[in-house]
Amino acid sequence: MSKQITGLIIFLFLLITVSGCSQGASTSSLTPTPTIGANAAVENTPIMPSNTPIAATQPPLPSSTSLPTPTTTPLPTATPQPEPPSVTEILAYLEDLPFDEFLDESYRQLQIRDPDNLFMNGYADLYGVVIGTQFTDLSPEYINQTQQLESSILELLRSYDRESLSTDQCISYDAYEWYLGMRVRGQEYADFKFLVNPVWGLQDLPVELLNELPLETKADAELYIARLANINQWIVQVINGLKRVEQAGALPPKYVIEDTITRLNGILKVGGQRQPDASILDVYTHFQSKVYQISELNADEQDALLDSALKEADESFIPAYLALRDELETLASHAVEDPNQWNLPGGGDYYSYLLEYYTGTKLNADEIHNLALAEVSRLQGEIRKAADELGYPAGISMAELNQRISEDSEMITGTALKQKYEQLISAADQAADDYFGLRAKAKVVTRVDMDAPPAFYMLPPPGSSDPGVMIINPSINPIYANYNEYVLVHHETIPGHHTQLALAQELDLPYLQGSYAVNPYLQVYILQAFPEGWAFYAETLAWEMGLYGDNTLANLGRLRLHLLRATRSVVDTGIYAKGWTLNRAAAYLEEVTGIPQNQSSLTRYIVNPGYPNGFNVAVKKIFELRQKAMDTLGEKFDIREFHDVILVHGTLPIGVLENVVNEWIAAKQNQ
Repeated sequence: MSKQITGLIIFLFLLITVSGCSQGASTSSLTPTPTIGANAAVENTPIMPSNTPIAATQPPLPSSTSLPTPTTTPLPTATPQPEPPSVTEILAYLEDLPFDEFLDESYRQLQIRDPDNLFMNGYADLYGVVIGTQFTDLSPEYINQTQQLESSILELLRSYDRESLSTDQCISYDAYEWYLGMRVRGQEYADFKFLVNPVWGLQDLPVELLNELPLETKADAELYIARLANINQWIVQVINGLKRVEQAGALPPKYVIEDTITRLNGILKVGGQRQPDASILDVYTHFQSKVYQISELNADEQDALLDSALKEADESFIPAYLALRDELETLASHAVEDPNQWNLPGGGDYYSYLLEYYTGTKLNADEIHNLALAEVSRLQGEIRKAADELGYPAGISMAELNQRISEDSEMITGTALKQKYEQLISAADQAADDYFGLRAKAKVVTRVDMDAPPAFYMLPPPGSSDPGVMIINPSINPIYANYNEYVLVHHETIPGHHTQLALAQELDLPYLQGSYAVNPYLQVYILQAFPEGWAFYAETLAWEMGLYGDNTLANLGRLRLHLLRATRSVVDTGIYAKGWTLNRAAAYLEEVTGIPQNQSSLTRYIVNPGYPNGFNVAVKKIFELRQKAMDTLGEKFDIREFHDVILVHGTLPIGVLENVVNEWIAAKQNQ
């Protein structure tokens, strides 16, 4: 019998012996107690069964901002566009469902309210979403309905008798209660998010989504053009959302808005006063490059579609983005000139919520700040030790160390770099059986994208036999030299994201725990702390597994990236809880990391406060739980079994994960 099967049987035995629900998430000091919002409103539209695809379309809504109505709006004849069910009808359908069905169907009903995000993450088919002609609705009416649904689903969840549920169901109950509670609590801060910004902004979504739409048939081409034609309505909603942000007192500093205008000019491909040219926009040139490859079209049909696409790019897309730019210019004139005079909207209460949102814990800003400072100090000691091993001068500064590492590292690019990544993945795959009983069936491969960041991970489509993919950009980049190849591979693939996310998707888990749909433009995935914390943990685990070999430079790469993440947590809590100015934050970052800073490098903290802390808190908690298990269990501790406990329930809030591991430790101790 293989080690993997043996480990799984042992773990399943442990799950069976811990019968029924024991302590719930509410007993943990790290788990928040959510509140309940308003009841659902009554509407009158036909109910849609759960197995019916939902179109990503919404009826036109009145708005205080208007744009020219496109004269040509071709609709794809193959795309059904039924009216979505009302909140009342959704709740009537969900009421009294068996618990497991309720978990999945209610979560699905929430997720399909952002169909564009599901499509971009590869979950459209899983959730039964048909991508239609309009972008995800951002109107106040629609947002209000979503909030009503969140509040009412939380009430329905709490109507189930938790004590009658199985152990696994209790874990799912606790995870879902935390998730819904955070969404409901966050409703009062809905207008605090600046929707467009130079770091994570909605302004990039239409172009990237259009680039992802299939263009293989005539119907596909018509859908693409219809999306172009309907950009006006969506941009109106974005503009009105920005007006609500201003009313809430949540405008970022002026330079952030001006940098966003620069991003818009890049999308419009204009400089100075030059007028946009529809024929050179990405939304048109991409379509142009694909339409000639559609075999069912004759030349006249191709020309007609190209004419329509060019017309909509010129009469819909360009006016919409110019209107958005005009609005930003107006907002910039109202914004704070000095970034150090800008205050977080909602003050301390909002920041406390964001910390809970991103970390999944009840740790306050002071606790997180001190944890991060301690981590910085520890990492600085390890970096000095590694530098000594390389023979670098005692007392070398981080800036000097960065320079020496860059000079001493072998620069690998192109095919050689791709091969190196693949060798590292293969070595990690072979070593993983000694550290994991549960392994994803899906393999992981590399794919080159010269327009991508240095590396990121893409899950296989749910239910497919496809591999996970580490997207790489092997072009020359002096920041990502030889010493960082290891940490990138182990973070993104094995034992990092691929190990955790691909396995979660393959296990028989509720959607919340098994899928990972992140809105890359708004960073709105509440359970992000665990996947990122795990991948952070995996970087050090790979070092412990011997996957770095004796490559001290590779280890320095790992330590330097860890240091950067820890300093980000210090800076974030420093700005929002310690009264740091941005100048002080920049000086601290530069001193500790040796990386030059400027005003724009701090934008990430302004447009997404709280976000950097999830990584650090989660990885700290995983190491803390592992040490507790080792100390408590002694010879009974098995690293493979510990990792299986961490991974077998998919993605969880950190407080719920802590309860799961503590209960496993207690059960194991009593064997």
